[in-house]
Amino acid sequence: MKHKTVVVLLHHPISNRAGATITTSVTNMDIHDISRTCRTYEVDHYYLVTPILEQHELVSRIIEHWRRPHQKDWHPDRFEALSRVQVVPSFQDVKADLNARYSGLELEVAMPDARPLPGQLSYEEKRQEWDLEPKTGVKVIVLGTGWGVSPEFYSEVNTYLAPIYGPLREKGYNHLSVRAAAAIILDRLFGFKA
Repeated sequence: MKHKTVVVLLHHPISNRAGATITTSVTNMDIHDISRTCRTYEVDHYYLVTPILEQHELVSRIIEHWRRPHQKDWHPDRFEALSRVQVVPSFQDVKADLNARYSGLELEVAMPDARPLPGQLSYEEKRQEWDLEPKTGVKVIVLGTGWGVSPEFYSEVNTYLAPIYGPLREKGYNHLSVRAAAAIILDRLFGFKA
């Protein structure tokens, strides 16, 4: 099923362990692995948000490598997944790009958080809500890096999604990589249900 959905990986504004707002670094693995997960779940676009221009150049070099004719022919799946990646300076640029692509459609920003927050929805609740509503908007799933998205970003969020817990729930280990979390989140929201 095709749906208008994008994934945004924020590298700014992010909190560090002391709660200060920082910018984290883009990693090669996040570019490759999350783009492949996005492609698997029919996500339209994958945005990396960082204000650091050197990071834009890094992402562009990585993507350009996989767009070369030899790489495209040798690794067509990787090429296809990375074709959905775009790096932008801010979340405002994400919104501007989406408003240009999907003129007139409302953006709904859903953000998972590893911390329990008031009003968080389970993935099953959000999936049911999205399955029942007309498919006229754009679902924007925002993921954080570092120690989580800075509270200054919260005004952009329409829906908070619950933490991902293992079998011990709140008492267990809860520190997934963003790559693993992205795969679990997209599967819970859009994966095939037998």
